[in-house]
Amino acid sequence: MKISNHINTGFDEDLKTLNNNIAKLGGLAETQLYETMQSLADKNVYKFNKIINRDKKLDALEDEINKKVVEFLAIWSPIASDLRNVLVAHKISSILERIGDYSKNISRRSLIIIEDNHFSTLPVNIIGLGEHVQKLLHNVLDAYMERDVDLAMEIWSQDIDIDRLYLSLFKELTTIMHDNPEEIKDLTHMVFISKNLERIGDHATAIAKQIYFLVNGSMPPDHRPKAGFDID
Repeated sequence: MKISNHINTGFDEDLKTLNNNIAKLGGLAETQLYETMQSLADKNVYKFNKIINRDKKLDALEDEINKKVVEFLAIWSPIASDLRNVLVAHKISSILERIGDYSKNISRRSLIIIEDNHFSTLPVNIIGLGEHVQKLLHNVLDAYMERDVDLAMEIWSQDIDIDRLYLSLFKELTTIMHDNPEEIKDLTHMVFISKNLERIGDHATAIAKQIYFLVNGSMPPDHRPKAGFDID
C-alpha cells in the first residue's frame, strides 16, 4: 500500500494501523461471501451457522475503525490526501460491514431453503451471480490496497454486468414460481438471496468510487448505463 511519509512517525503509524484494519475487515467480508456461496452450493448447514456467528467480528472491527477515525481526526487534523485517506477508510469500513450483513442474510435464507429440502439443485444463475460478485469484491479490495484507480474504474463500469445477471436470475425464478406455486416460499428466499448478491455488487462498485476519490480528490462522473427489464 502506498502511504506517504511524514516527519511525525506517530502520524504514519496511526495511518498504517487504520489501513491495516481496513485490509483485515476486507478479508473478513471476502471470506464471509466466499464461504456463504460455497455453503449454498454444498448445502453445508454447519458452515452457515459459523458464518452467521462470525458476523459479530465484522461489526466489532468496524466499531474499532470508527473509533480510530475519530481519534485520528482529533489528534492529527489531517488535510488534503491524508484527510481523504481517513474519510475513505471510514466510508469503506461501513460498506464492508454492510457486505458482511448481506452474506449473513444469505446464509439465514439458505438455511431455510436447505431445511425445507425442496430443491435438489439450485438455479445455475444464482451460483454464477455469486461467483461474479466474489470476483468483483476481491478485485476492488486489491485496487484499494494498491491505490489502482484504473482497476477501480474497470470494476465501477461492471455494474451493468451485475444488473444483467440479477435480472436474468429474477426472470428465471419468477418463471419457476409460476410453474411451481407450491414452492413460492423457498423461491421467494432465492429472490432475496439474488437481490442481496446484486447489492453486494453495488457496494463493490461503491468502493471503486471511493478509490477514485481517494486518488483524484473528486468523484467520477456518474454516467454508467444501468440494466433494466427491457435489456436482453
